[in-house]
Amino acid sequence: MALSKTKLSKNSFLVLFVCVAVLLFFVFAPFLVILSLAAVFAVLLNRPYEKLLRLCGGWKNLAATLTVGIMLVFFIVPLFFVGGQIFQEAQGMYASLYGNGAHYMLVVQKAIQGPAQQFLPGFTFNISNYVGNALSFISSSLASLVYQTFFVVFETFLMLLALFFFLRDGRDMVSYFSQISPLGKEMTDEILIRMHQTIGAVTRGTFVNALIRWACISASFYFFGIPNALLWGSIGGVIGAIPGLGTPFAFIPAIIFAYLQGNVIGVIGLAALGIITIVLVDNILTSYFFGRGLAVSPIFVLFSILGGIAFFGPLGFILGPLVLSVFVSIVRVYDLERSVA
Repeated sequence: MALSKTKLSKNSFLVLFVCVAVLLFFVFAPFLVILSLAAVFAVLLNRPYEKLLRLCGGWKNLAATLTVGIMLVFFIVPLFFVGGQIFQEAQGMYASLYGNGAHYMLVVQKAIQGPAQQFLPGFTFNISNYVGNALSFISSSLASLVYQTFFVVFETFLMLLALFFFLRDGRDMVSYFSQISPLGKEMTDEILIRMHQTIGAVTRGTFVNALIRWACISASFYFFGIPNALLWGSIGGVIGAIPGLGTPFAFIPAIIFAYLQGNVIGVIGLAALGIITIVLVDNILTSYFFGRGLAVSPIFVLFSILGGIAFFGPLGFILGPLVLSVFVSIVRVYDLERSVA
């Protein structure tokens, strides 16, 4: 009889726990992206935080505040500034499509339409419509962020606040979770260590690669006279995230445009810088980061980026590979435990 009561008590507790956990998930669901992003940055900034903690004599509040301040000054503020510049270029180019400002679009359109009509007399190609639709989407998306400035600032504040507490109390949180984990402390610690290594490598790889790729493409376009270099460089940086194919597809249209303009130096320069970017970012840096953290086929990285963007929005290019890295870490620990057993 006592055994039956004990079993009933455990089952009741399990049902209660599951119900409360489900309710808690729905409470935190609106802030899932914010908390995930804060956790990612906490992993990335853990080493600077530890150094500042030693310099501050072990004062956690001051070290976490300084780390968040560094994040704000060197990442958040420049990100808002660059986003504003891209928005202005997209708006200006969208308006100029219906005037004489985007004459280079007509150059590209004639270069494609002329040879094609020799084989297909009825062929027409209105590049302004395609580019206009794309720019309309970019402008409306960025405009929604501008018009919802208050919500963006508020969400950024919440992310920085969560980052502060993750930095200050993260070690205690992880230690407590490890002690109460049903998997056991040893296996949980192993999973957390591998997750920390993989998340750090994958996130650095995704973010640093995207930043360097964007900087290389934008600088190349600006230096060799491609109009709206920042806008096209940003689009090229996104396209360049496609493993193995993206960066060439970002540079080839610019090289074609420079050729149609008769800019031989631009053609040679863009081709050379494109090759350097492919070698530096797509080969050396990608192998360095992802080889250390996520040893899977590039096709899975591609779909994790695309799926992450579809599910999480623009931040999915970081959160998608993050989910993949967590899954790979758990599978590796399971395989290790199975081989030992």
